[in-house]
This record gives sequence, structure tokens and C-alpha cells, in this order.
Amino acid sequence: MSRFLLVIMIAFYLPASIWGQKTYVLSVGIADYENINDLTITENDAKVFEQLMRTQGAETTLLLGKNATHVNIISALRSVFAKATSQDKMIFYFSGHGYEGGFCCYDMAASSATGAQKYLGGLSYAEMQILFRNCRAGQKMVFADACFAGGLRKGNHINISVQSARKGDVMYFLSSRTDETSLEMADGSNSLFTYYLVKGLCGNADINSDKYITASEIFRYVHKEVSEYAAKIPHAQHPVMWGKFDSNMRLFNLNKK
Repeated sequence: MSRFLLVIMIAFYLPASIWGQKTYVLSVGIADYENINDLTITENDAKVFEQLMRTQGAETTLLLGKNATHVNIISALRSVFAKATSQDKMIFYFSGHGYEGGFCCYDMAASSATGAQKYLGGLSYAEMQILFRNCRAGQKMVFADACFAGGLRKGNHINISVQSARKGDVMYFLSSRTDETSLEMADGSNSLFTYYLVKGLCGNADINSDKYITASEIFRYVHKEVSEYAAKIPHAQHPVMWGKFDSNMRLFNLNKK
């Protein structure tokens, strides 16, 4: 049997997960808001994260500023989710304002709004849960750099399960606890959480030097660096991670970087 034919036969019988896994990324950054106070470097956060994911061969979508309305973000998530299969990885990154229970889209209601109007233009945790349940991707992740991000769920701790994720399960890695604001770097380059998230994914979090960054590795690195940096100001900021997922789930392959 020729070597060429042997290679073809091996390739045919190898699991689809080896050849077919794709990574889909929606990266959102909002600095100039329509109704609430503006930020400065959050759009750059989204750009940096999106560019980093492209080094992994990910198919990326970038939404910035006035394009990141509630309707557009929902539409983009649905569009990306429709492409994903059970072999794939889906990542949603957000940098902007947050509130206890969700993220502020470009058209978030003014802070003076009351009652049911108060959260118009907000992307709530409940909405995200419904959307992610309809996503077939085998691995689903949310990275969020926003004040009060931990308020998506009433918890401020890491909650990792080594059991297989069920459909709808998502890994959430958020920049701060429920009652904390999220800082920017002193040099104005990026938000504090995103700065160390990117550094960690680029290799600083590779504790065992195996060229892969896992969920537990990125949490330990980012939590330590962000908390210690903030404490020197002094300021309290403690990133949180929760969800049902494998702590050894690989988030980043340094061999592709």
C-alpha cells in the first residue's frame, strides 16, 4: 500500500474533533454611549482580543461603538451560533459598562430611567442563557470586562466542575465582583482585566509549560495579577469565573500564536 493511500485512510478514520473544530468569536467594545457616560479604551480592548483570537485561526466578528446596539449584538450572536456545531468553540467577549444582571449595549437607557425602562438596551444574563442554550457549540465562553460584571450571578468565586458540560452550560470569566468597578491600566492601553487576560493567553498563564492555556490556568493568573495590581492603588477588583466546565479545558494553543 502506498504511503499516500495510507495517509488518506488514516485521515478518513480519525475523529472529526481532530480536524473539524472551529472557533467562533464575537468581540464587542463600546466607549461612546448614546445615553450614558462614555468610556475611553473599551473599544481597543475588543480590538485587541479579536486580533489575538485570529492568531488561533478563529472566525471573528467585531462590533464597536454605535454598531453594538442591543438588537445588533443579539443578531450577531444568533448568526454566529447558527454556524457552530458540537465540535466547535464559541467565545463572546464584551468590554463596556455593566450593571448587576447584564451588560450595557450602546443604546442602554439613561441612568435617570425608572421602572421597566431602566434596563432597556441592556443585555441581561437571562437573555444570554436563552441564546446560549440554542448554541450547539461544545465549548461556550463569555469574557466580560465591565463594572459589576460579577452581578450576572449572585456569586464571587470560582466554580469549576470537571464533569462534561451539558447543552447550555457556559464558562463565564468576568472582570469584577458584583459590588466592584473595573479599572483601566495607568498607561491607558487597555482595561486591567483585558490586559492580563491577553498576557495570560499569550503565555504568562502557562503554568506547566505545555503550550496550552487552560481554564484553571487563566483564572489563577488573571485573578492574582488583577487583584494585586488593584490593591496597590488601593482598589478592590477580583475577577470571577463560574459555570459547569472542565477545569482543564484548553482556551488557547501557544503553538499557533
